[in-house]
Amino acid sequence: MDGSHLPDDLATTDLATRLRRGELPKVEAPDPLAPGDECHFVSPGRVGRRRVDQYGHLVLTSGWLKFRGTVDVSVAWGEVADVQCARREVVVSLRDSRRLLRFSCHSEAETARGALIAQHLAQSAQAATADSETSFHHAAL
Repeated sequence: MDGSHLPDDLATTDLATRLRRGELPKVEAPDPLAPGDECHFVSPGRVGRRRVDQYGHLVLTSGWLKFRGTVDVSVAWGEVADVQCARREVVVSLRDSRRLLRFSCHSEAETARGALIAQHLAQSAQAATADSETSFHHAAL
């Protein structure tokens, strides 16, 4: 079941349950991806806070948060400190920076789904980084 025929709140709850089980949705990427990278979310929208900001597509892959439009943005999940959902915006804070990236989707439900997937991917990257740092520390001892 992909959740596409469920009401928005049930589809989001279903997605959260699947993410907890490690089941990420797979969708077709608008652009070719690097080998081994999978696309999990694509949504038309804009980047920034003003209505005149750049339009394009928010793309969430296993390795990257990307925005493809007249201005391209690419951020590796390891660079993401936190992801929040604020109504129709996915708000991304970066590590070692005060900078916030704001991505607006067309609906609150679509934004909620994108934010859930982004949170999962960012947390997975943080866990992988912590595991590799622990392994490196133990190997150094």
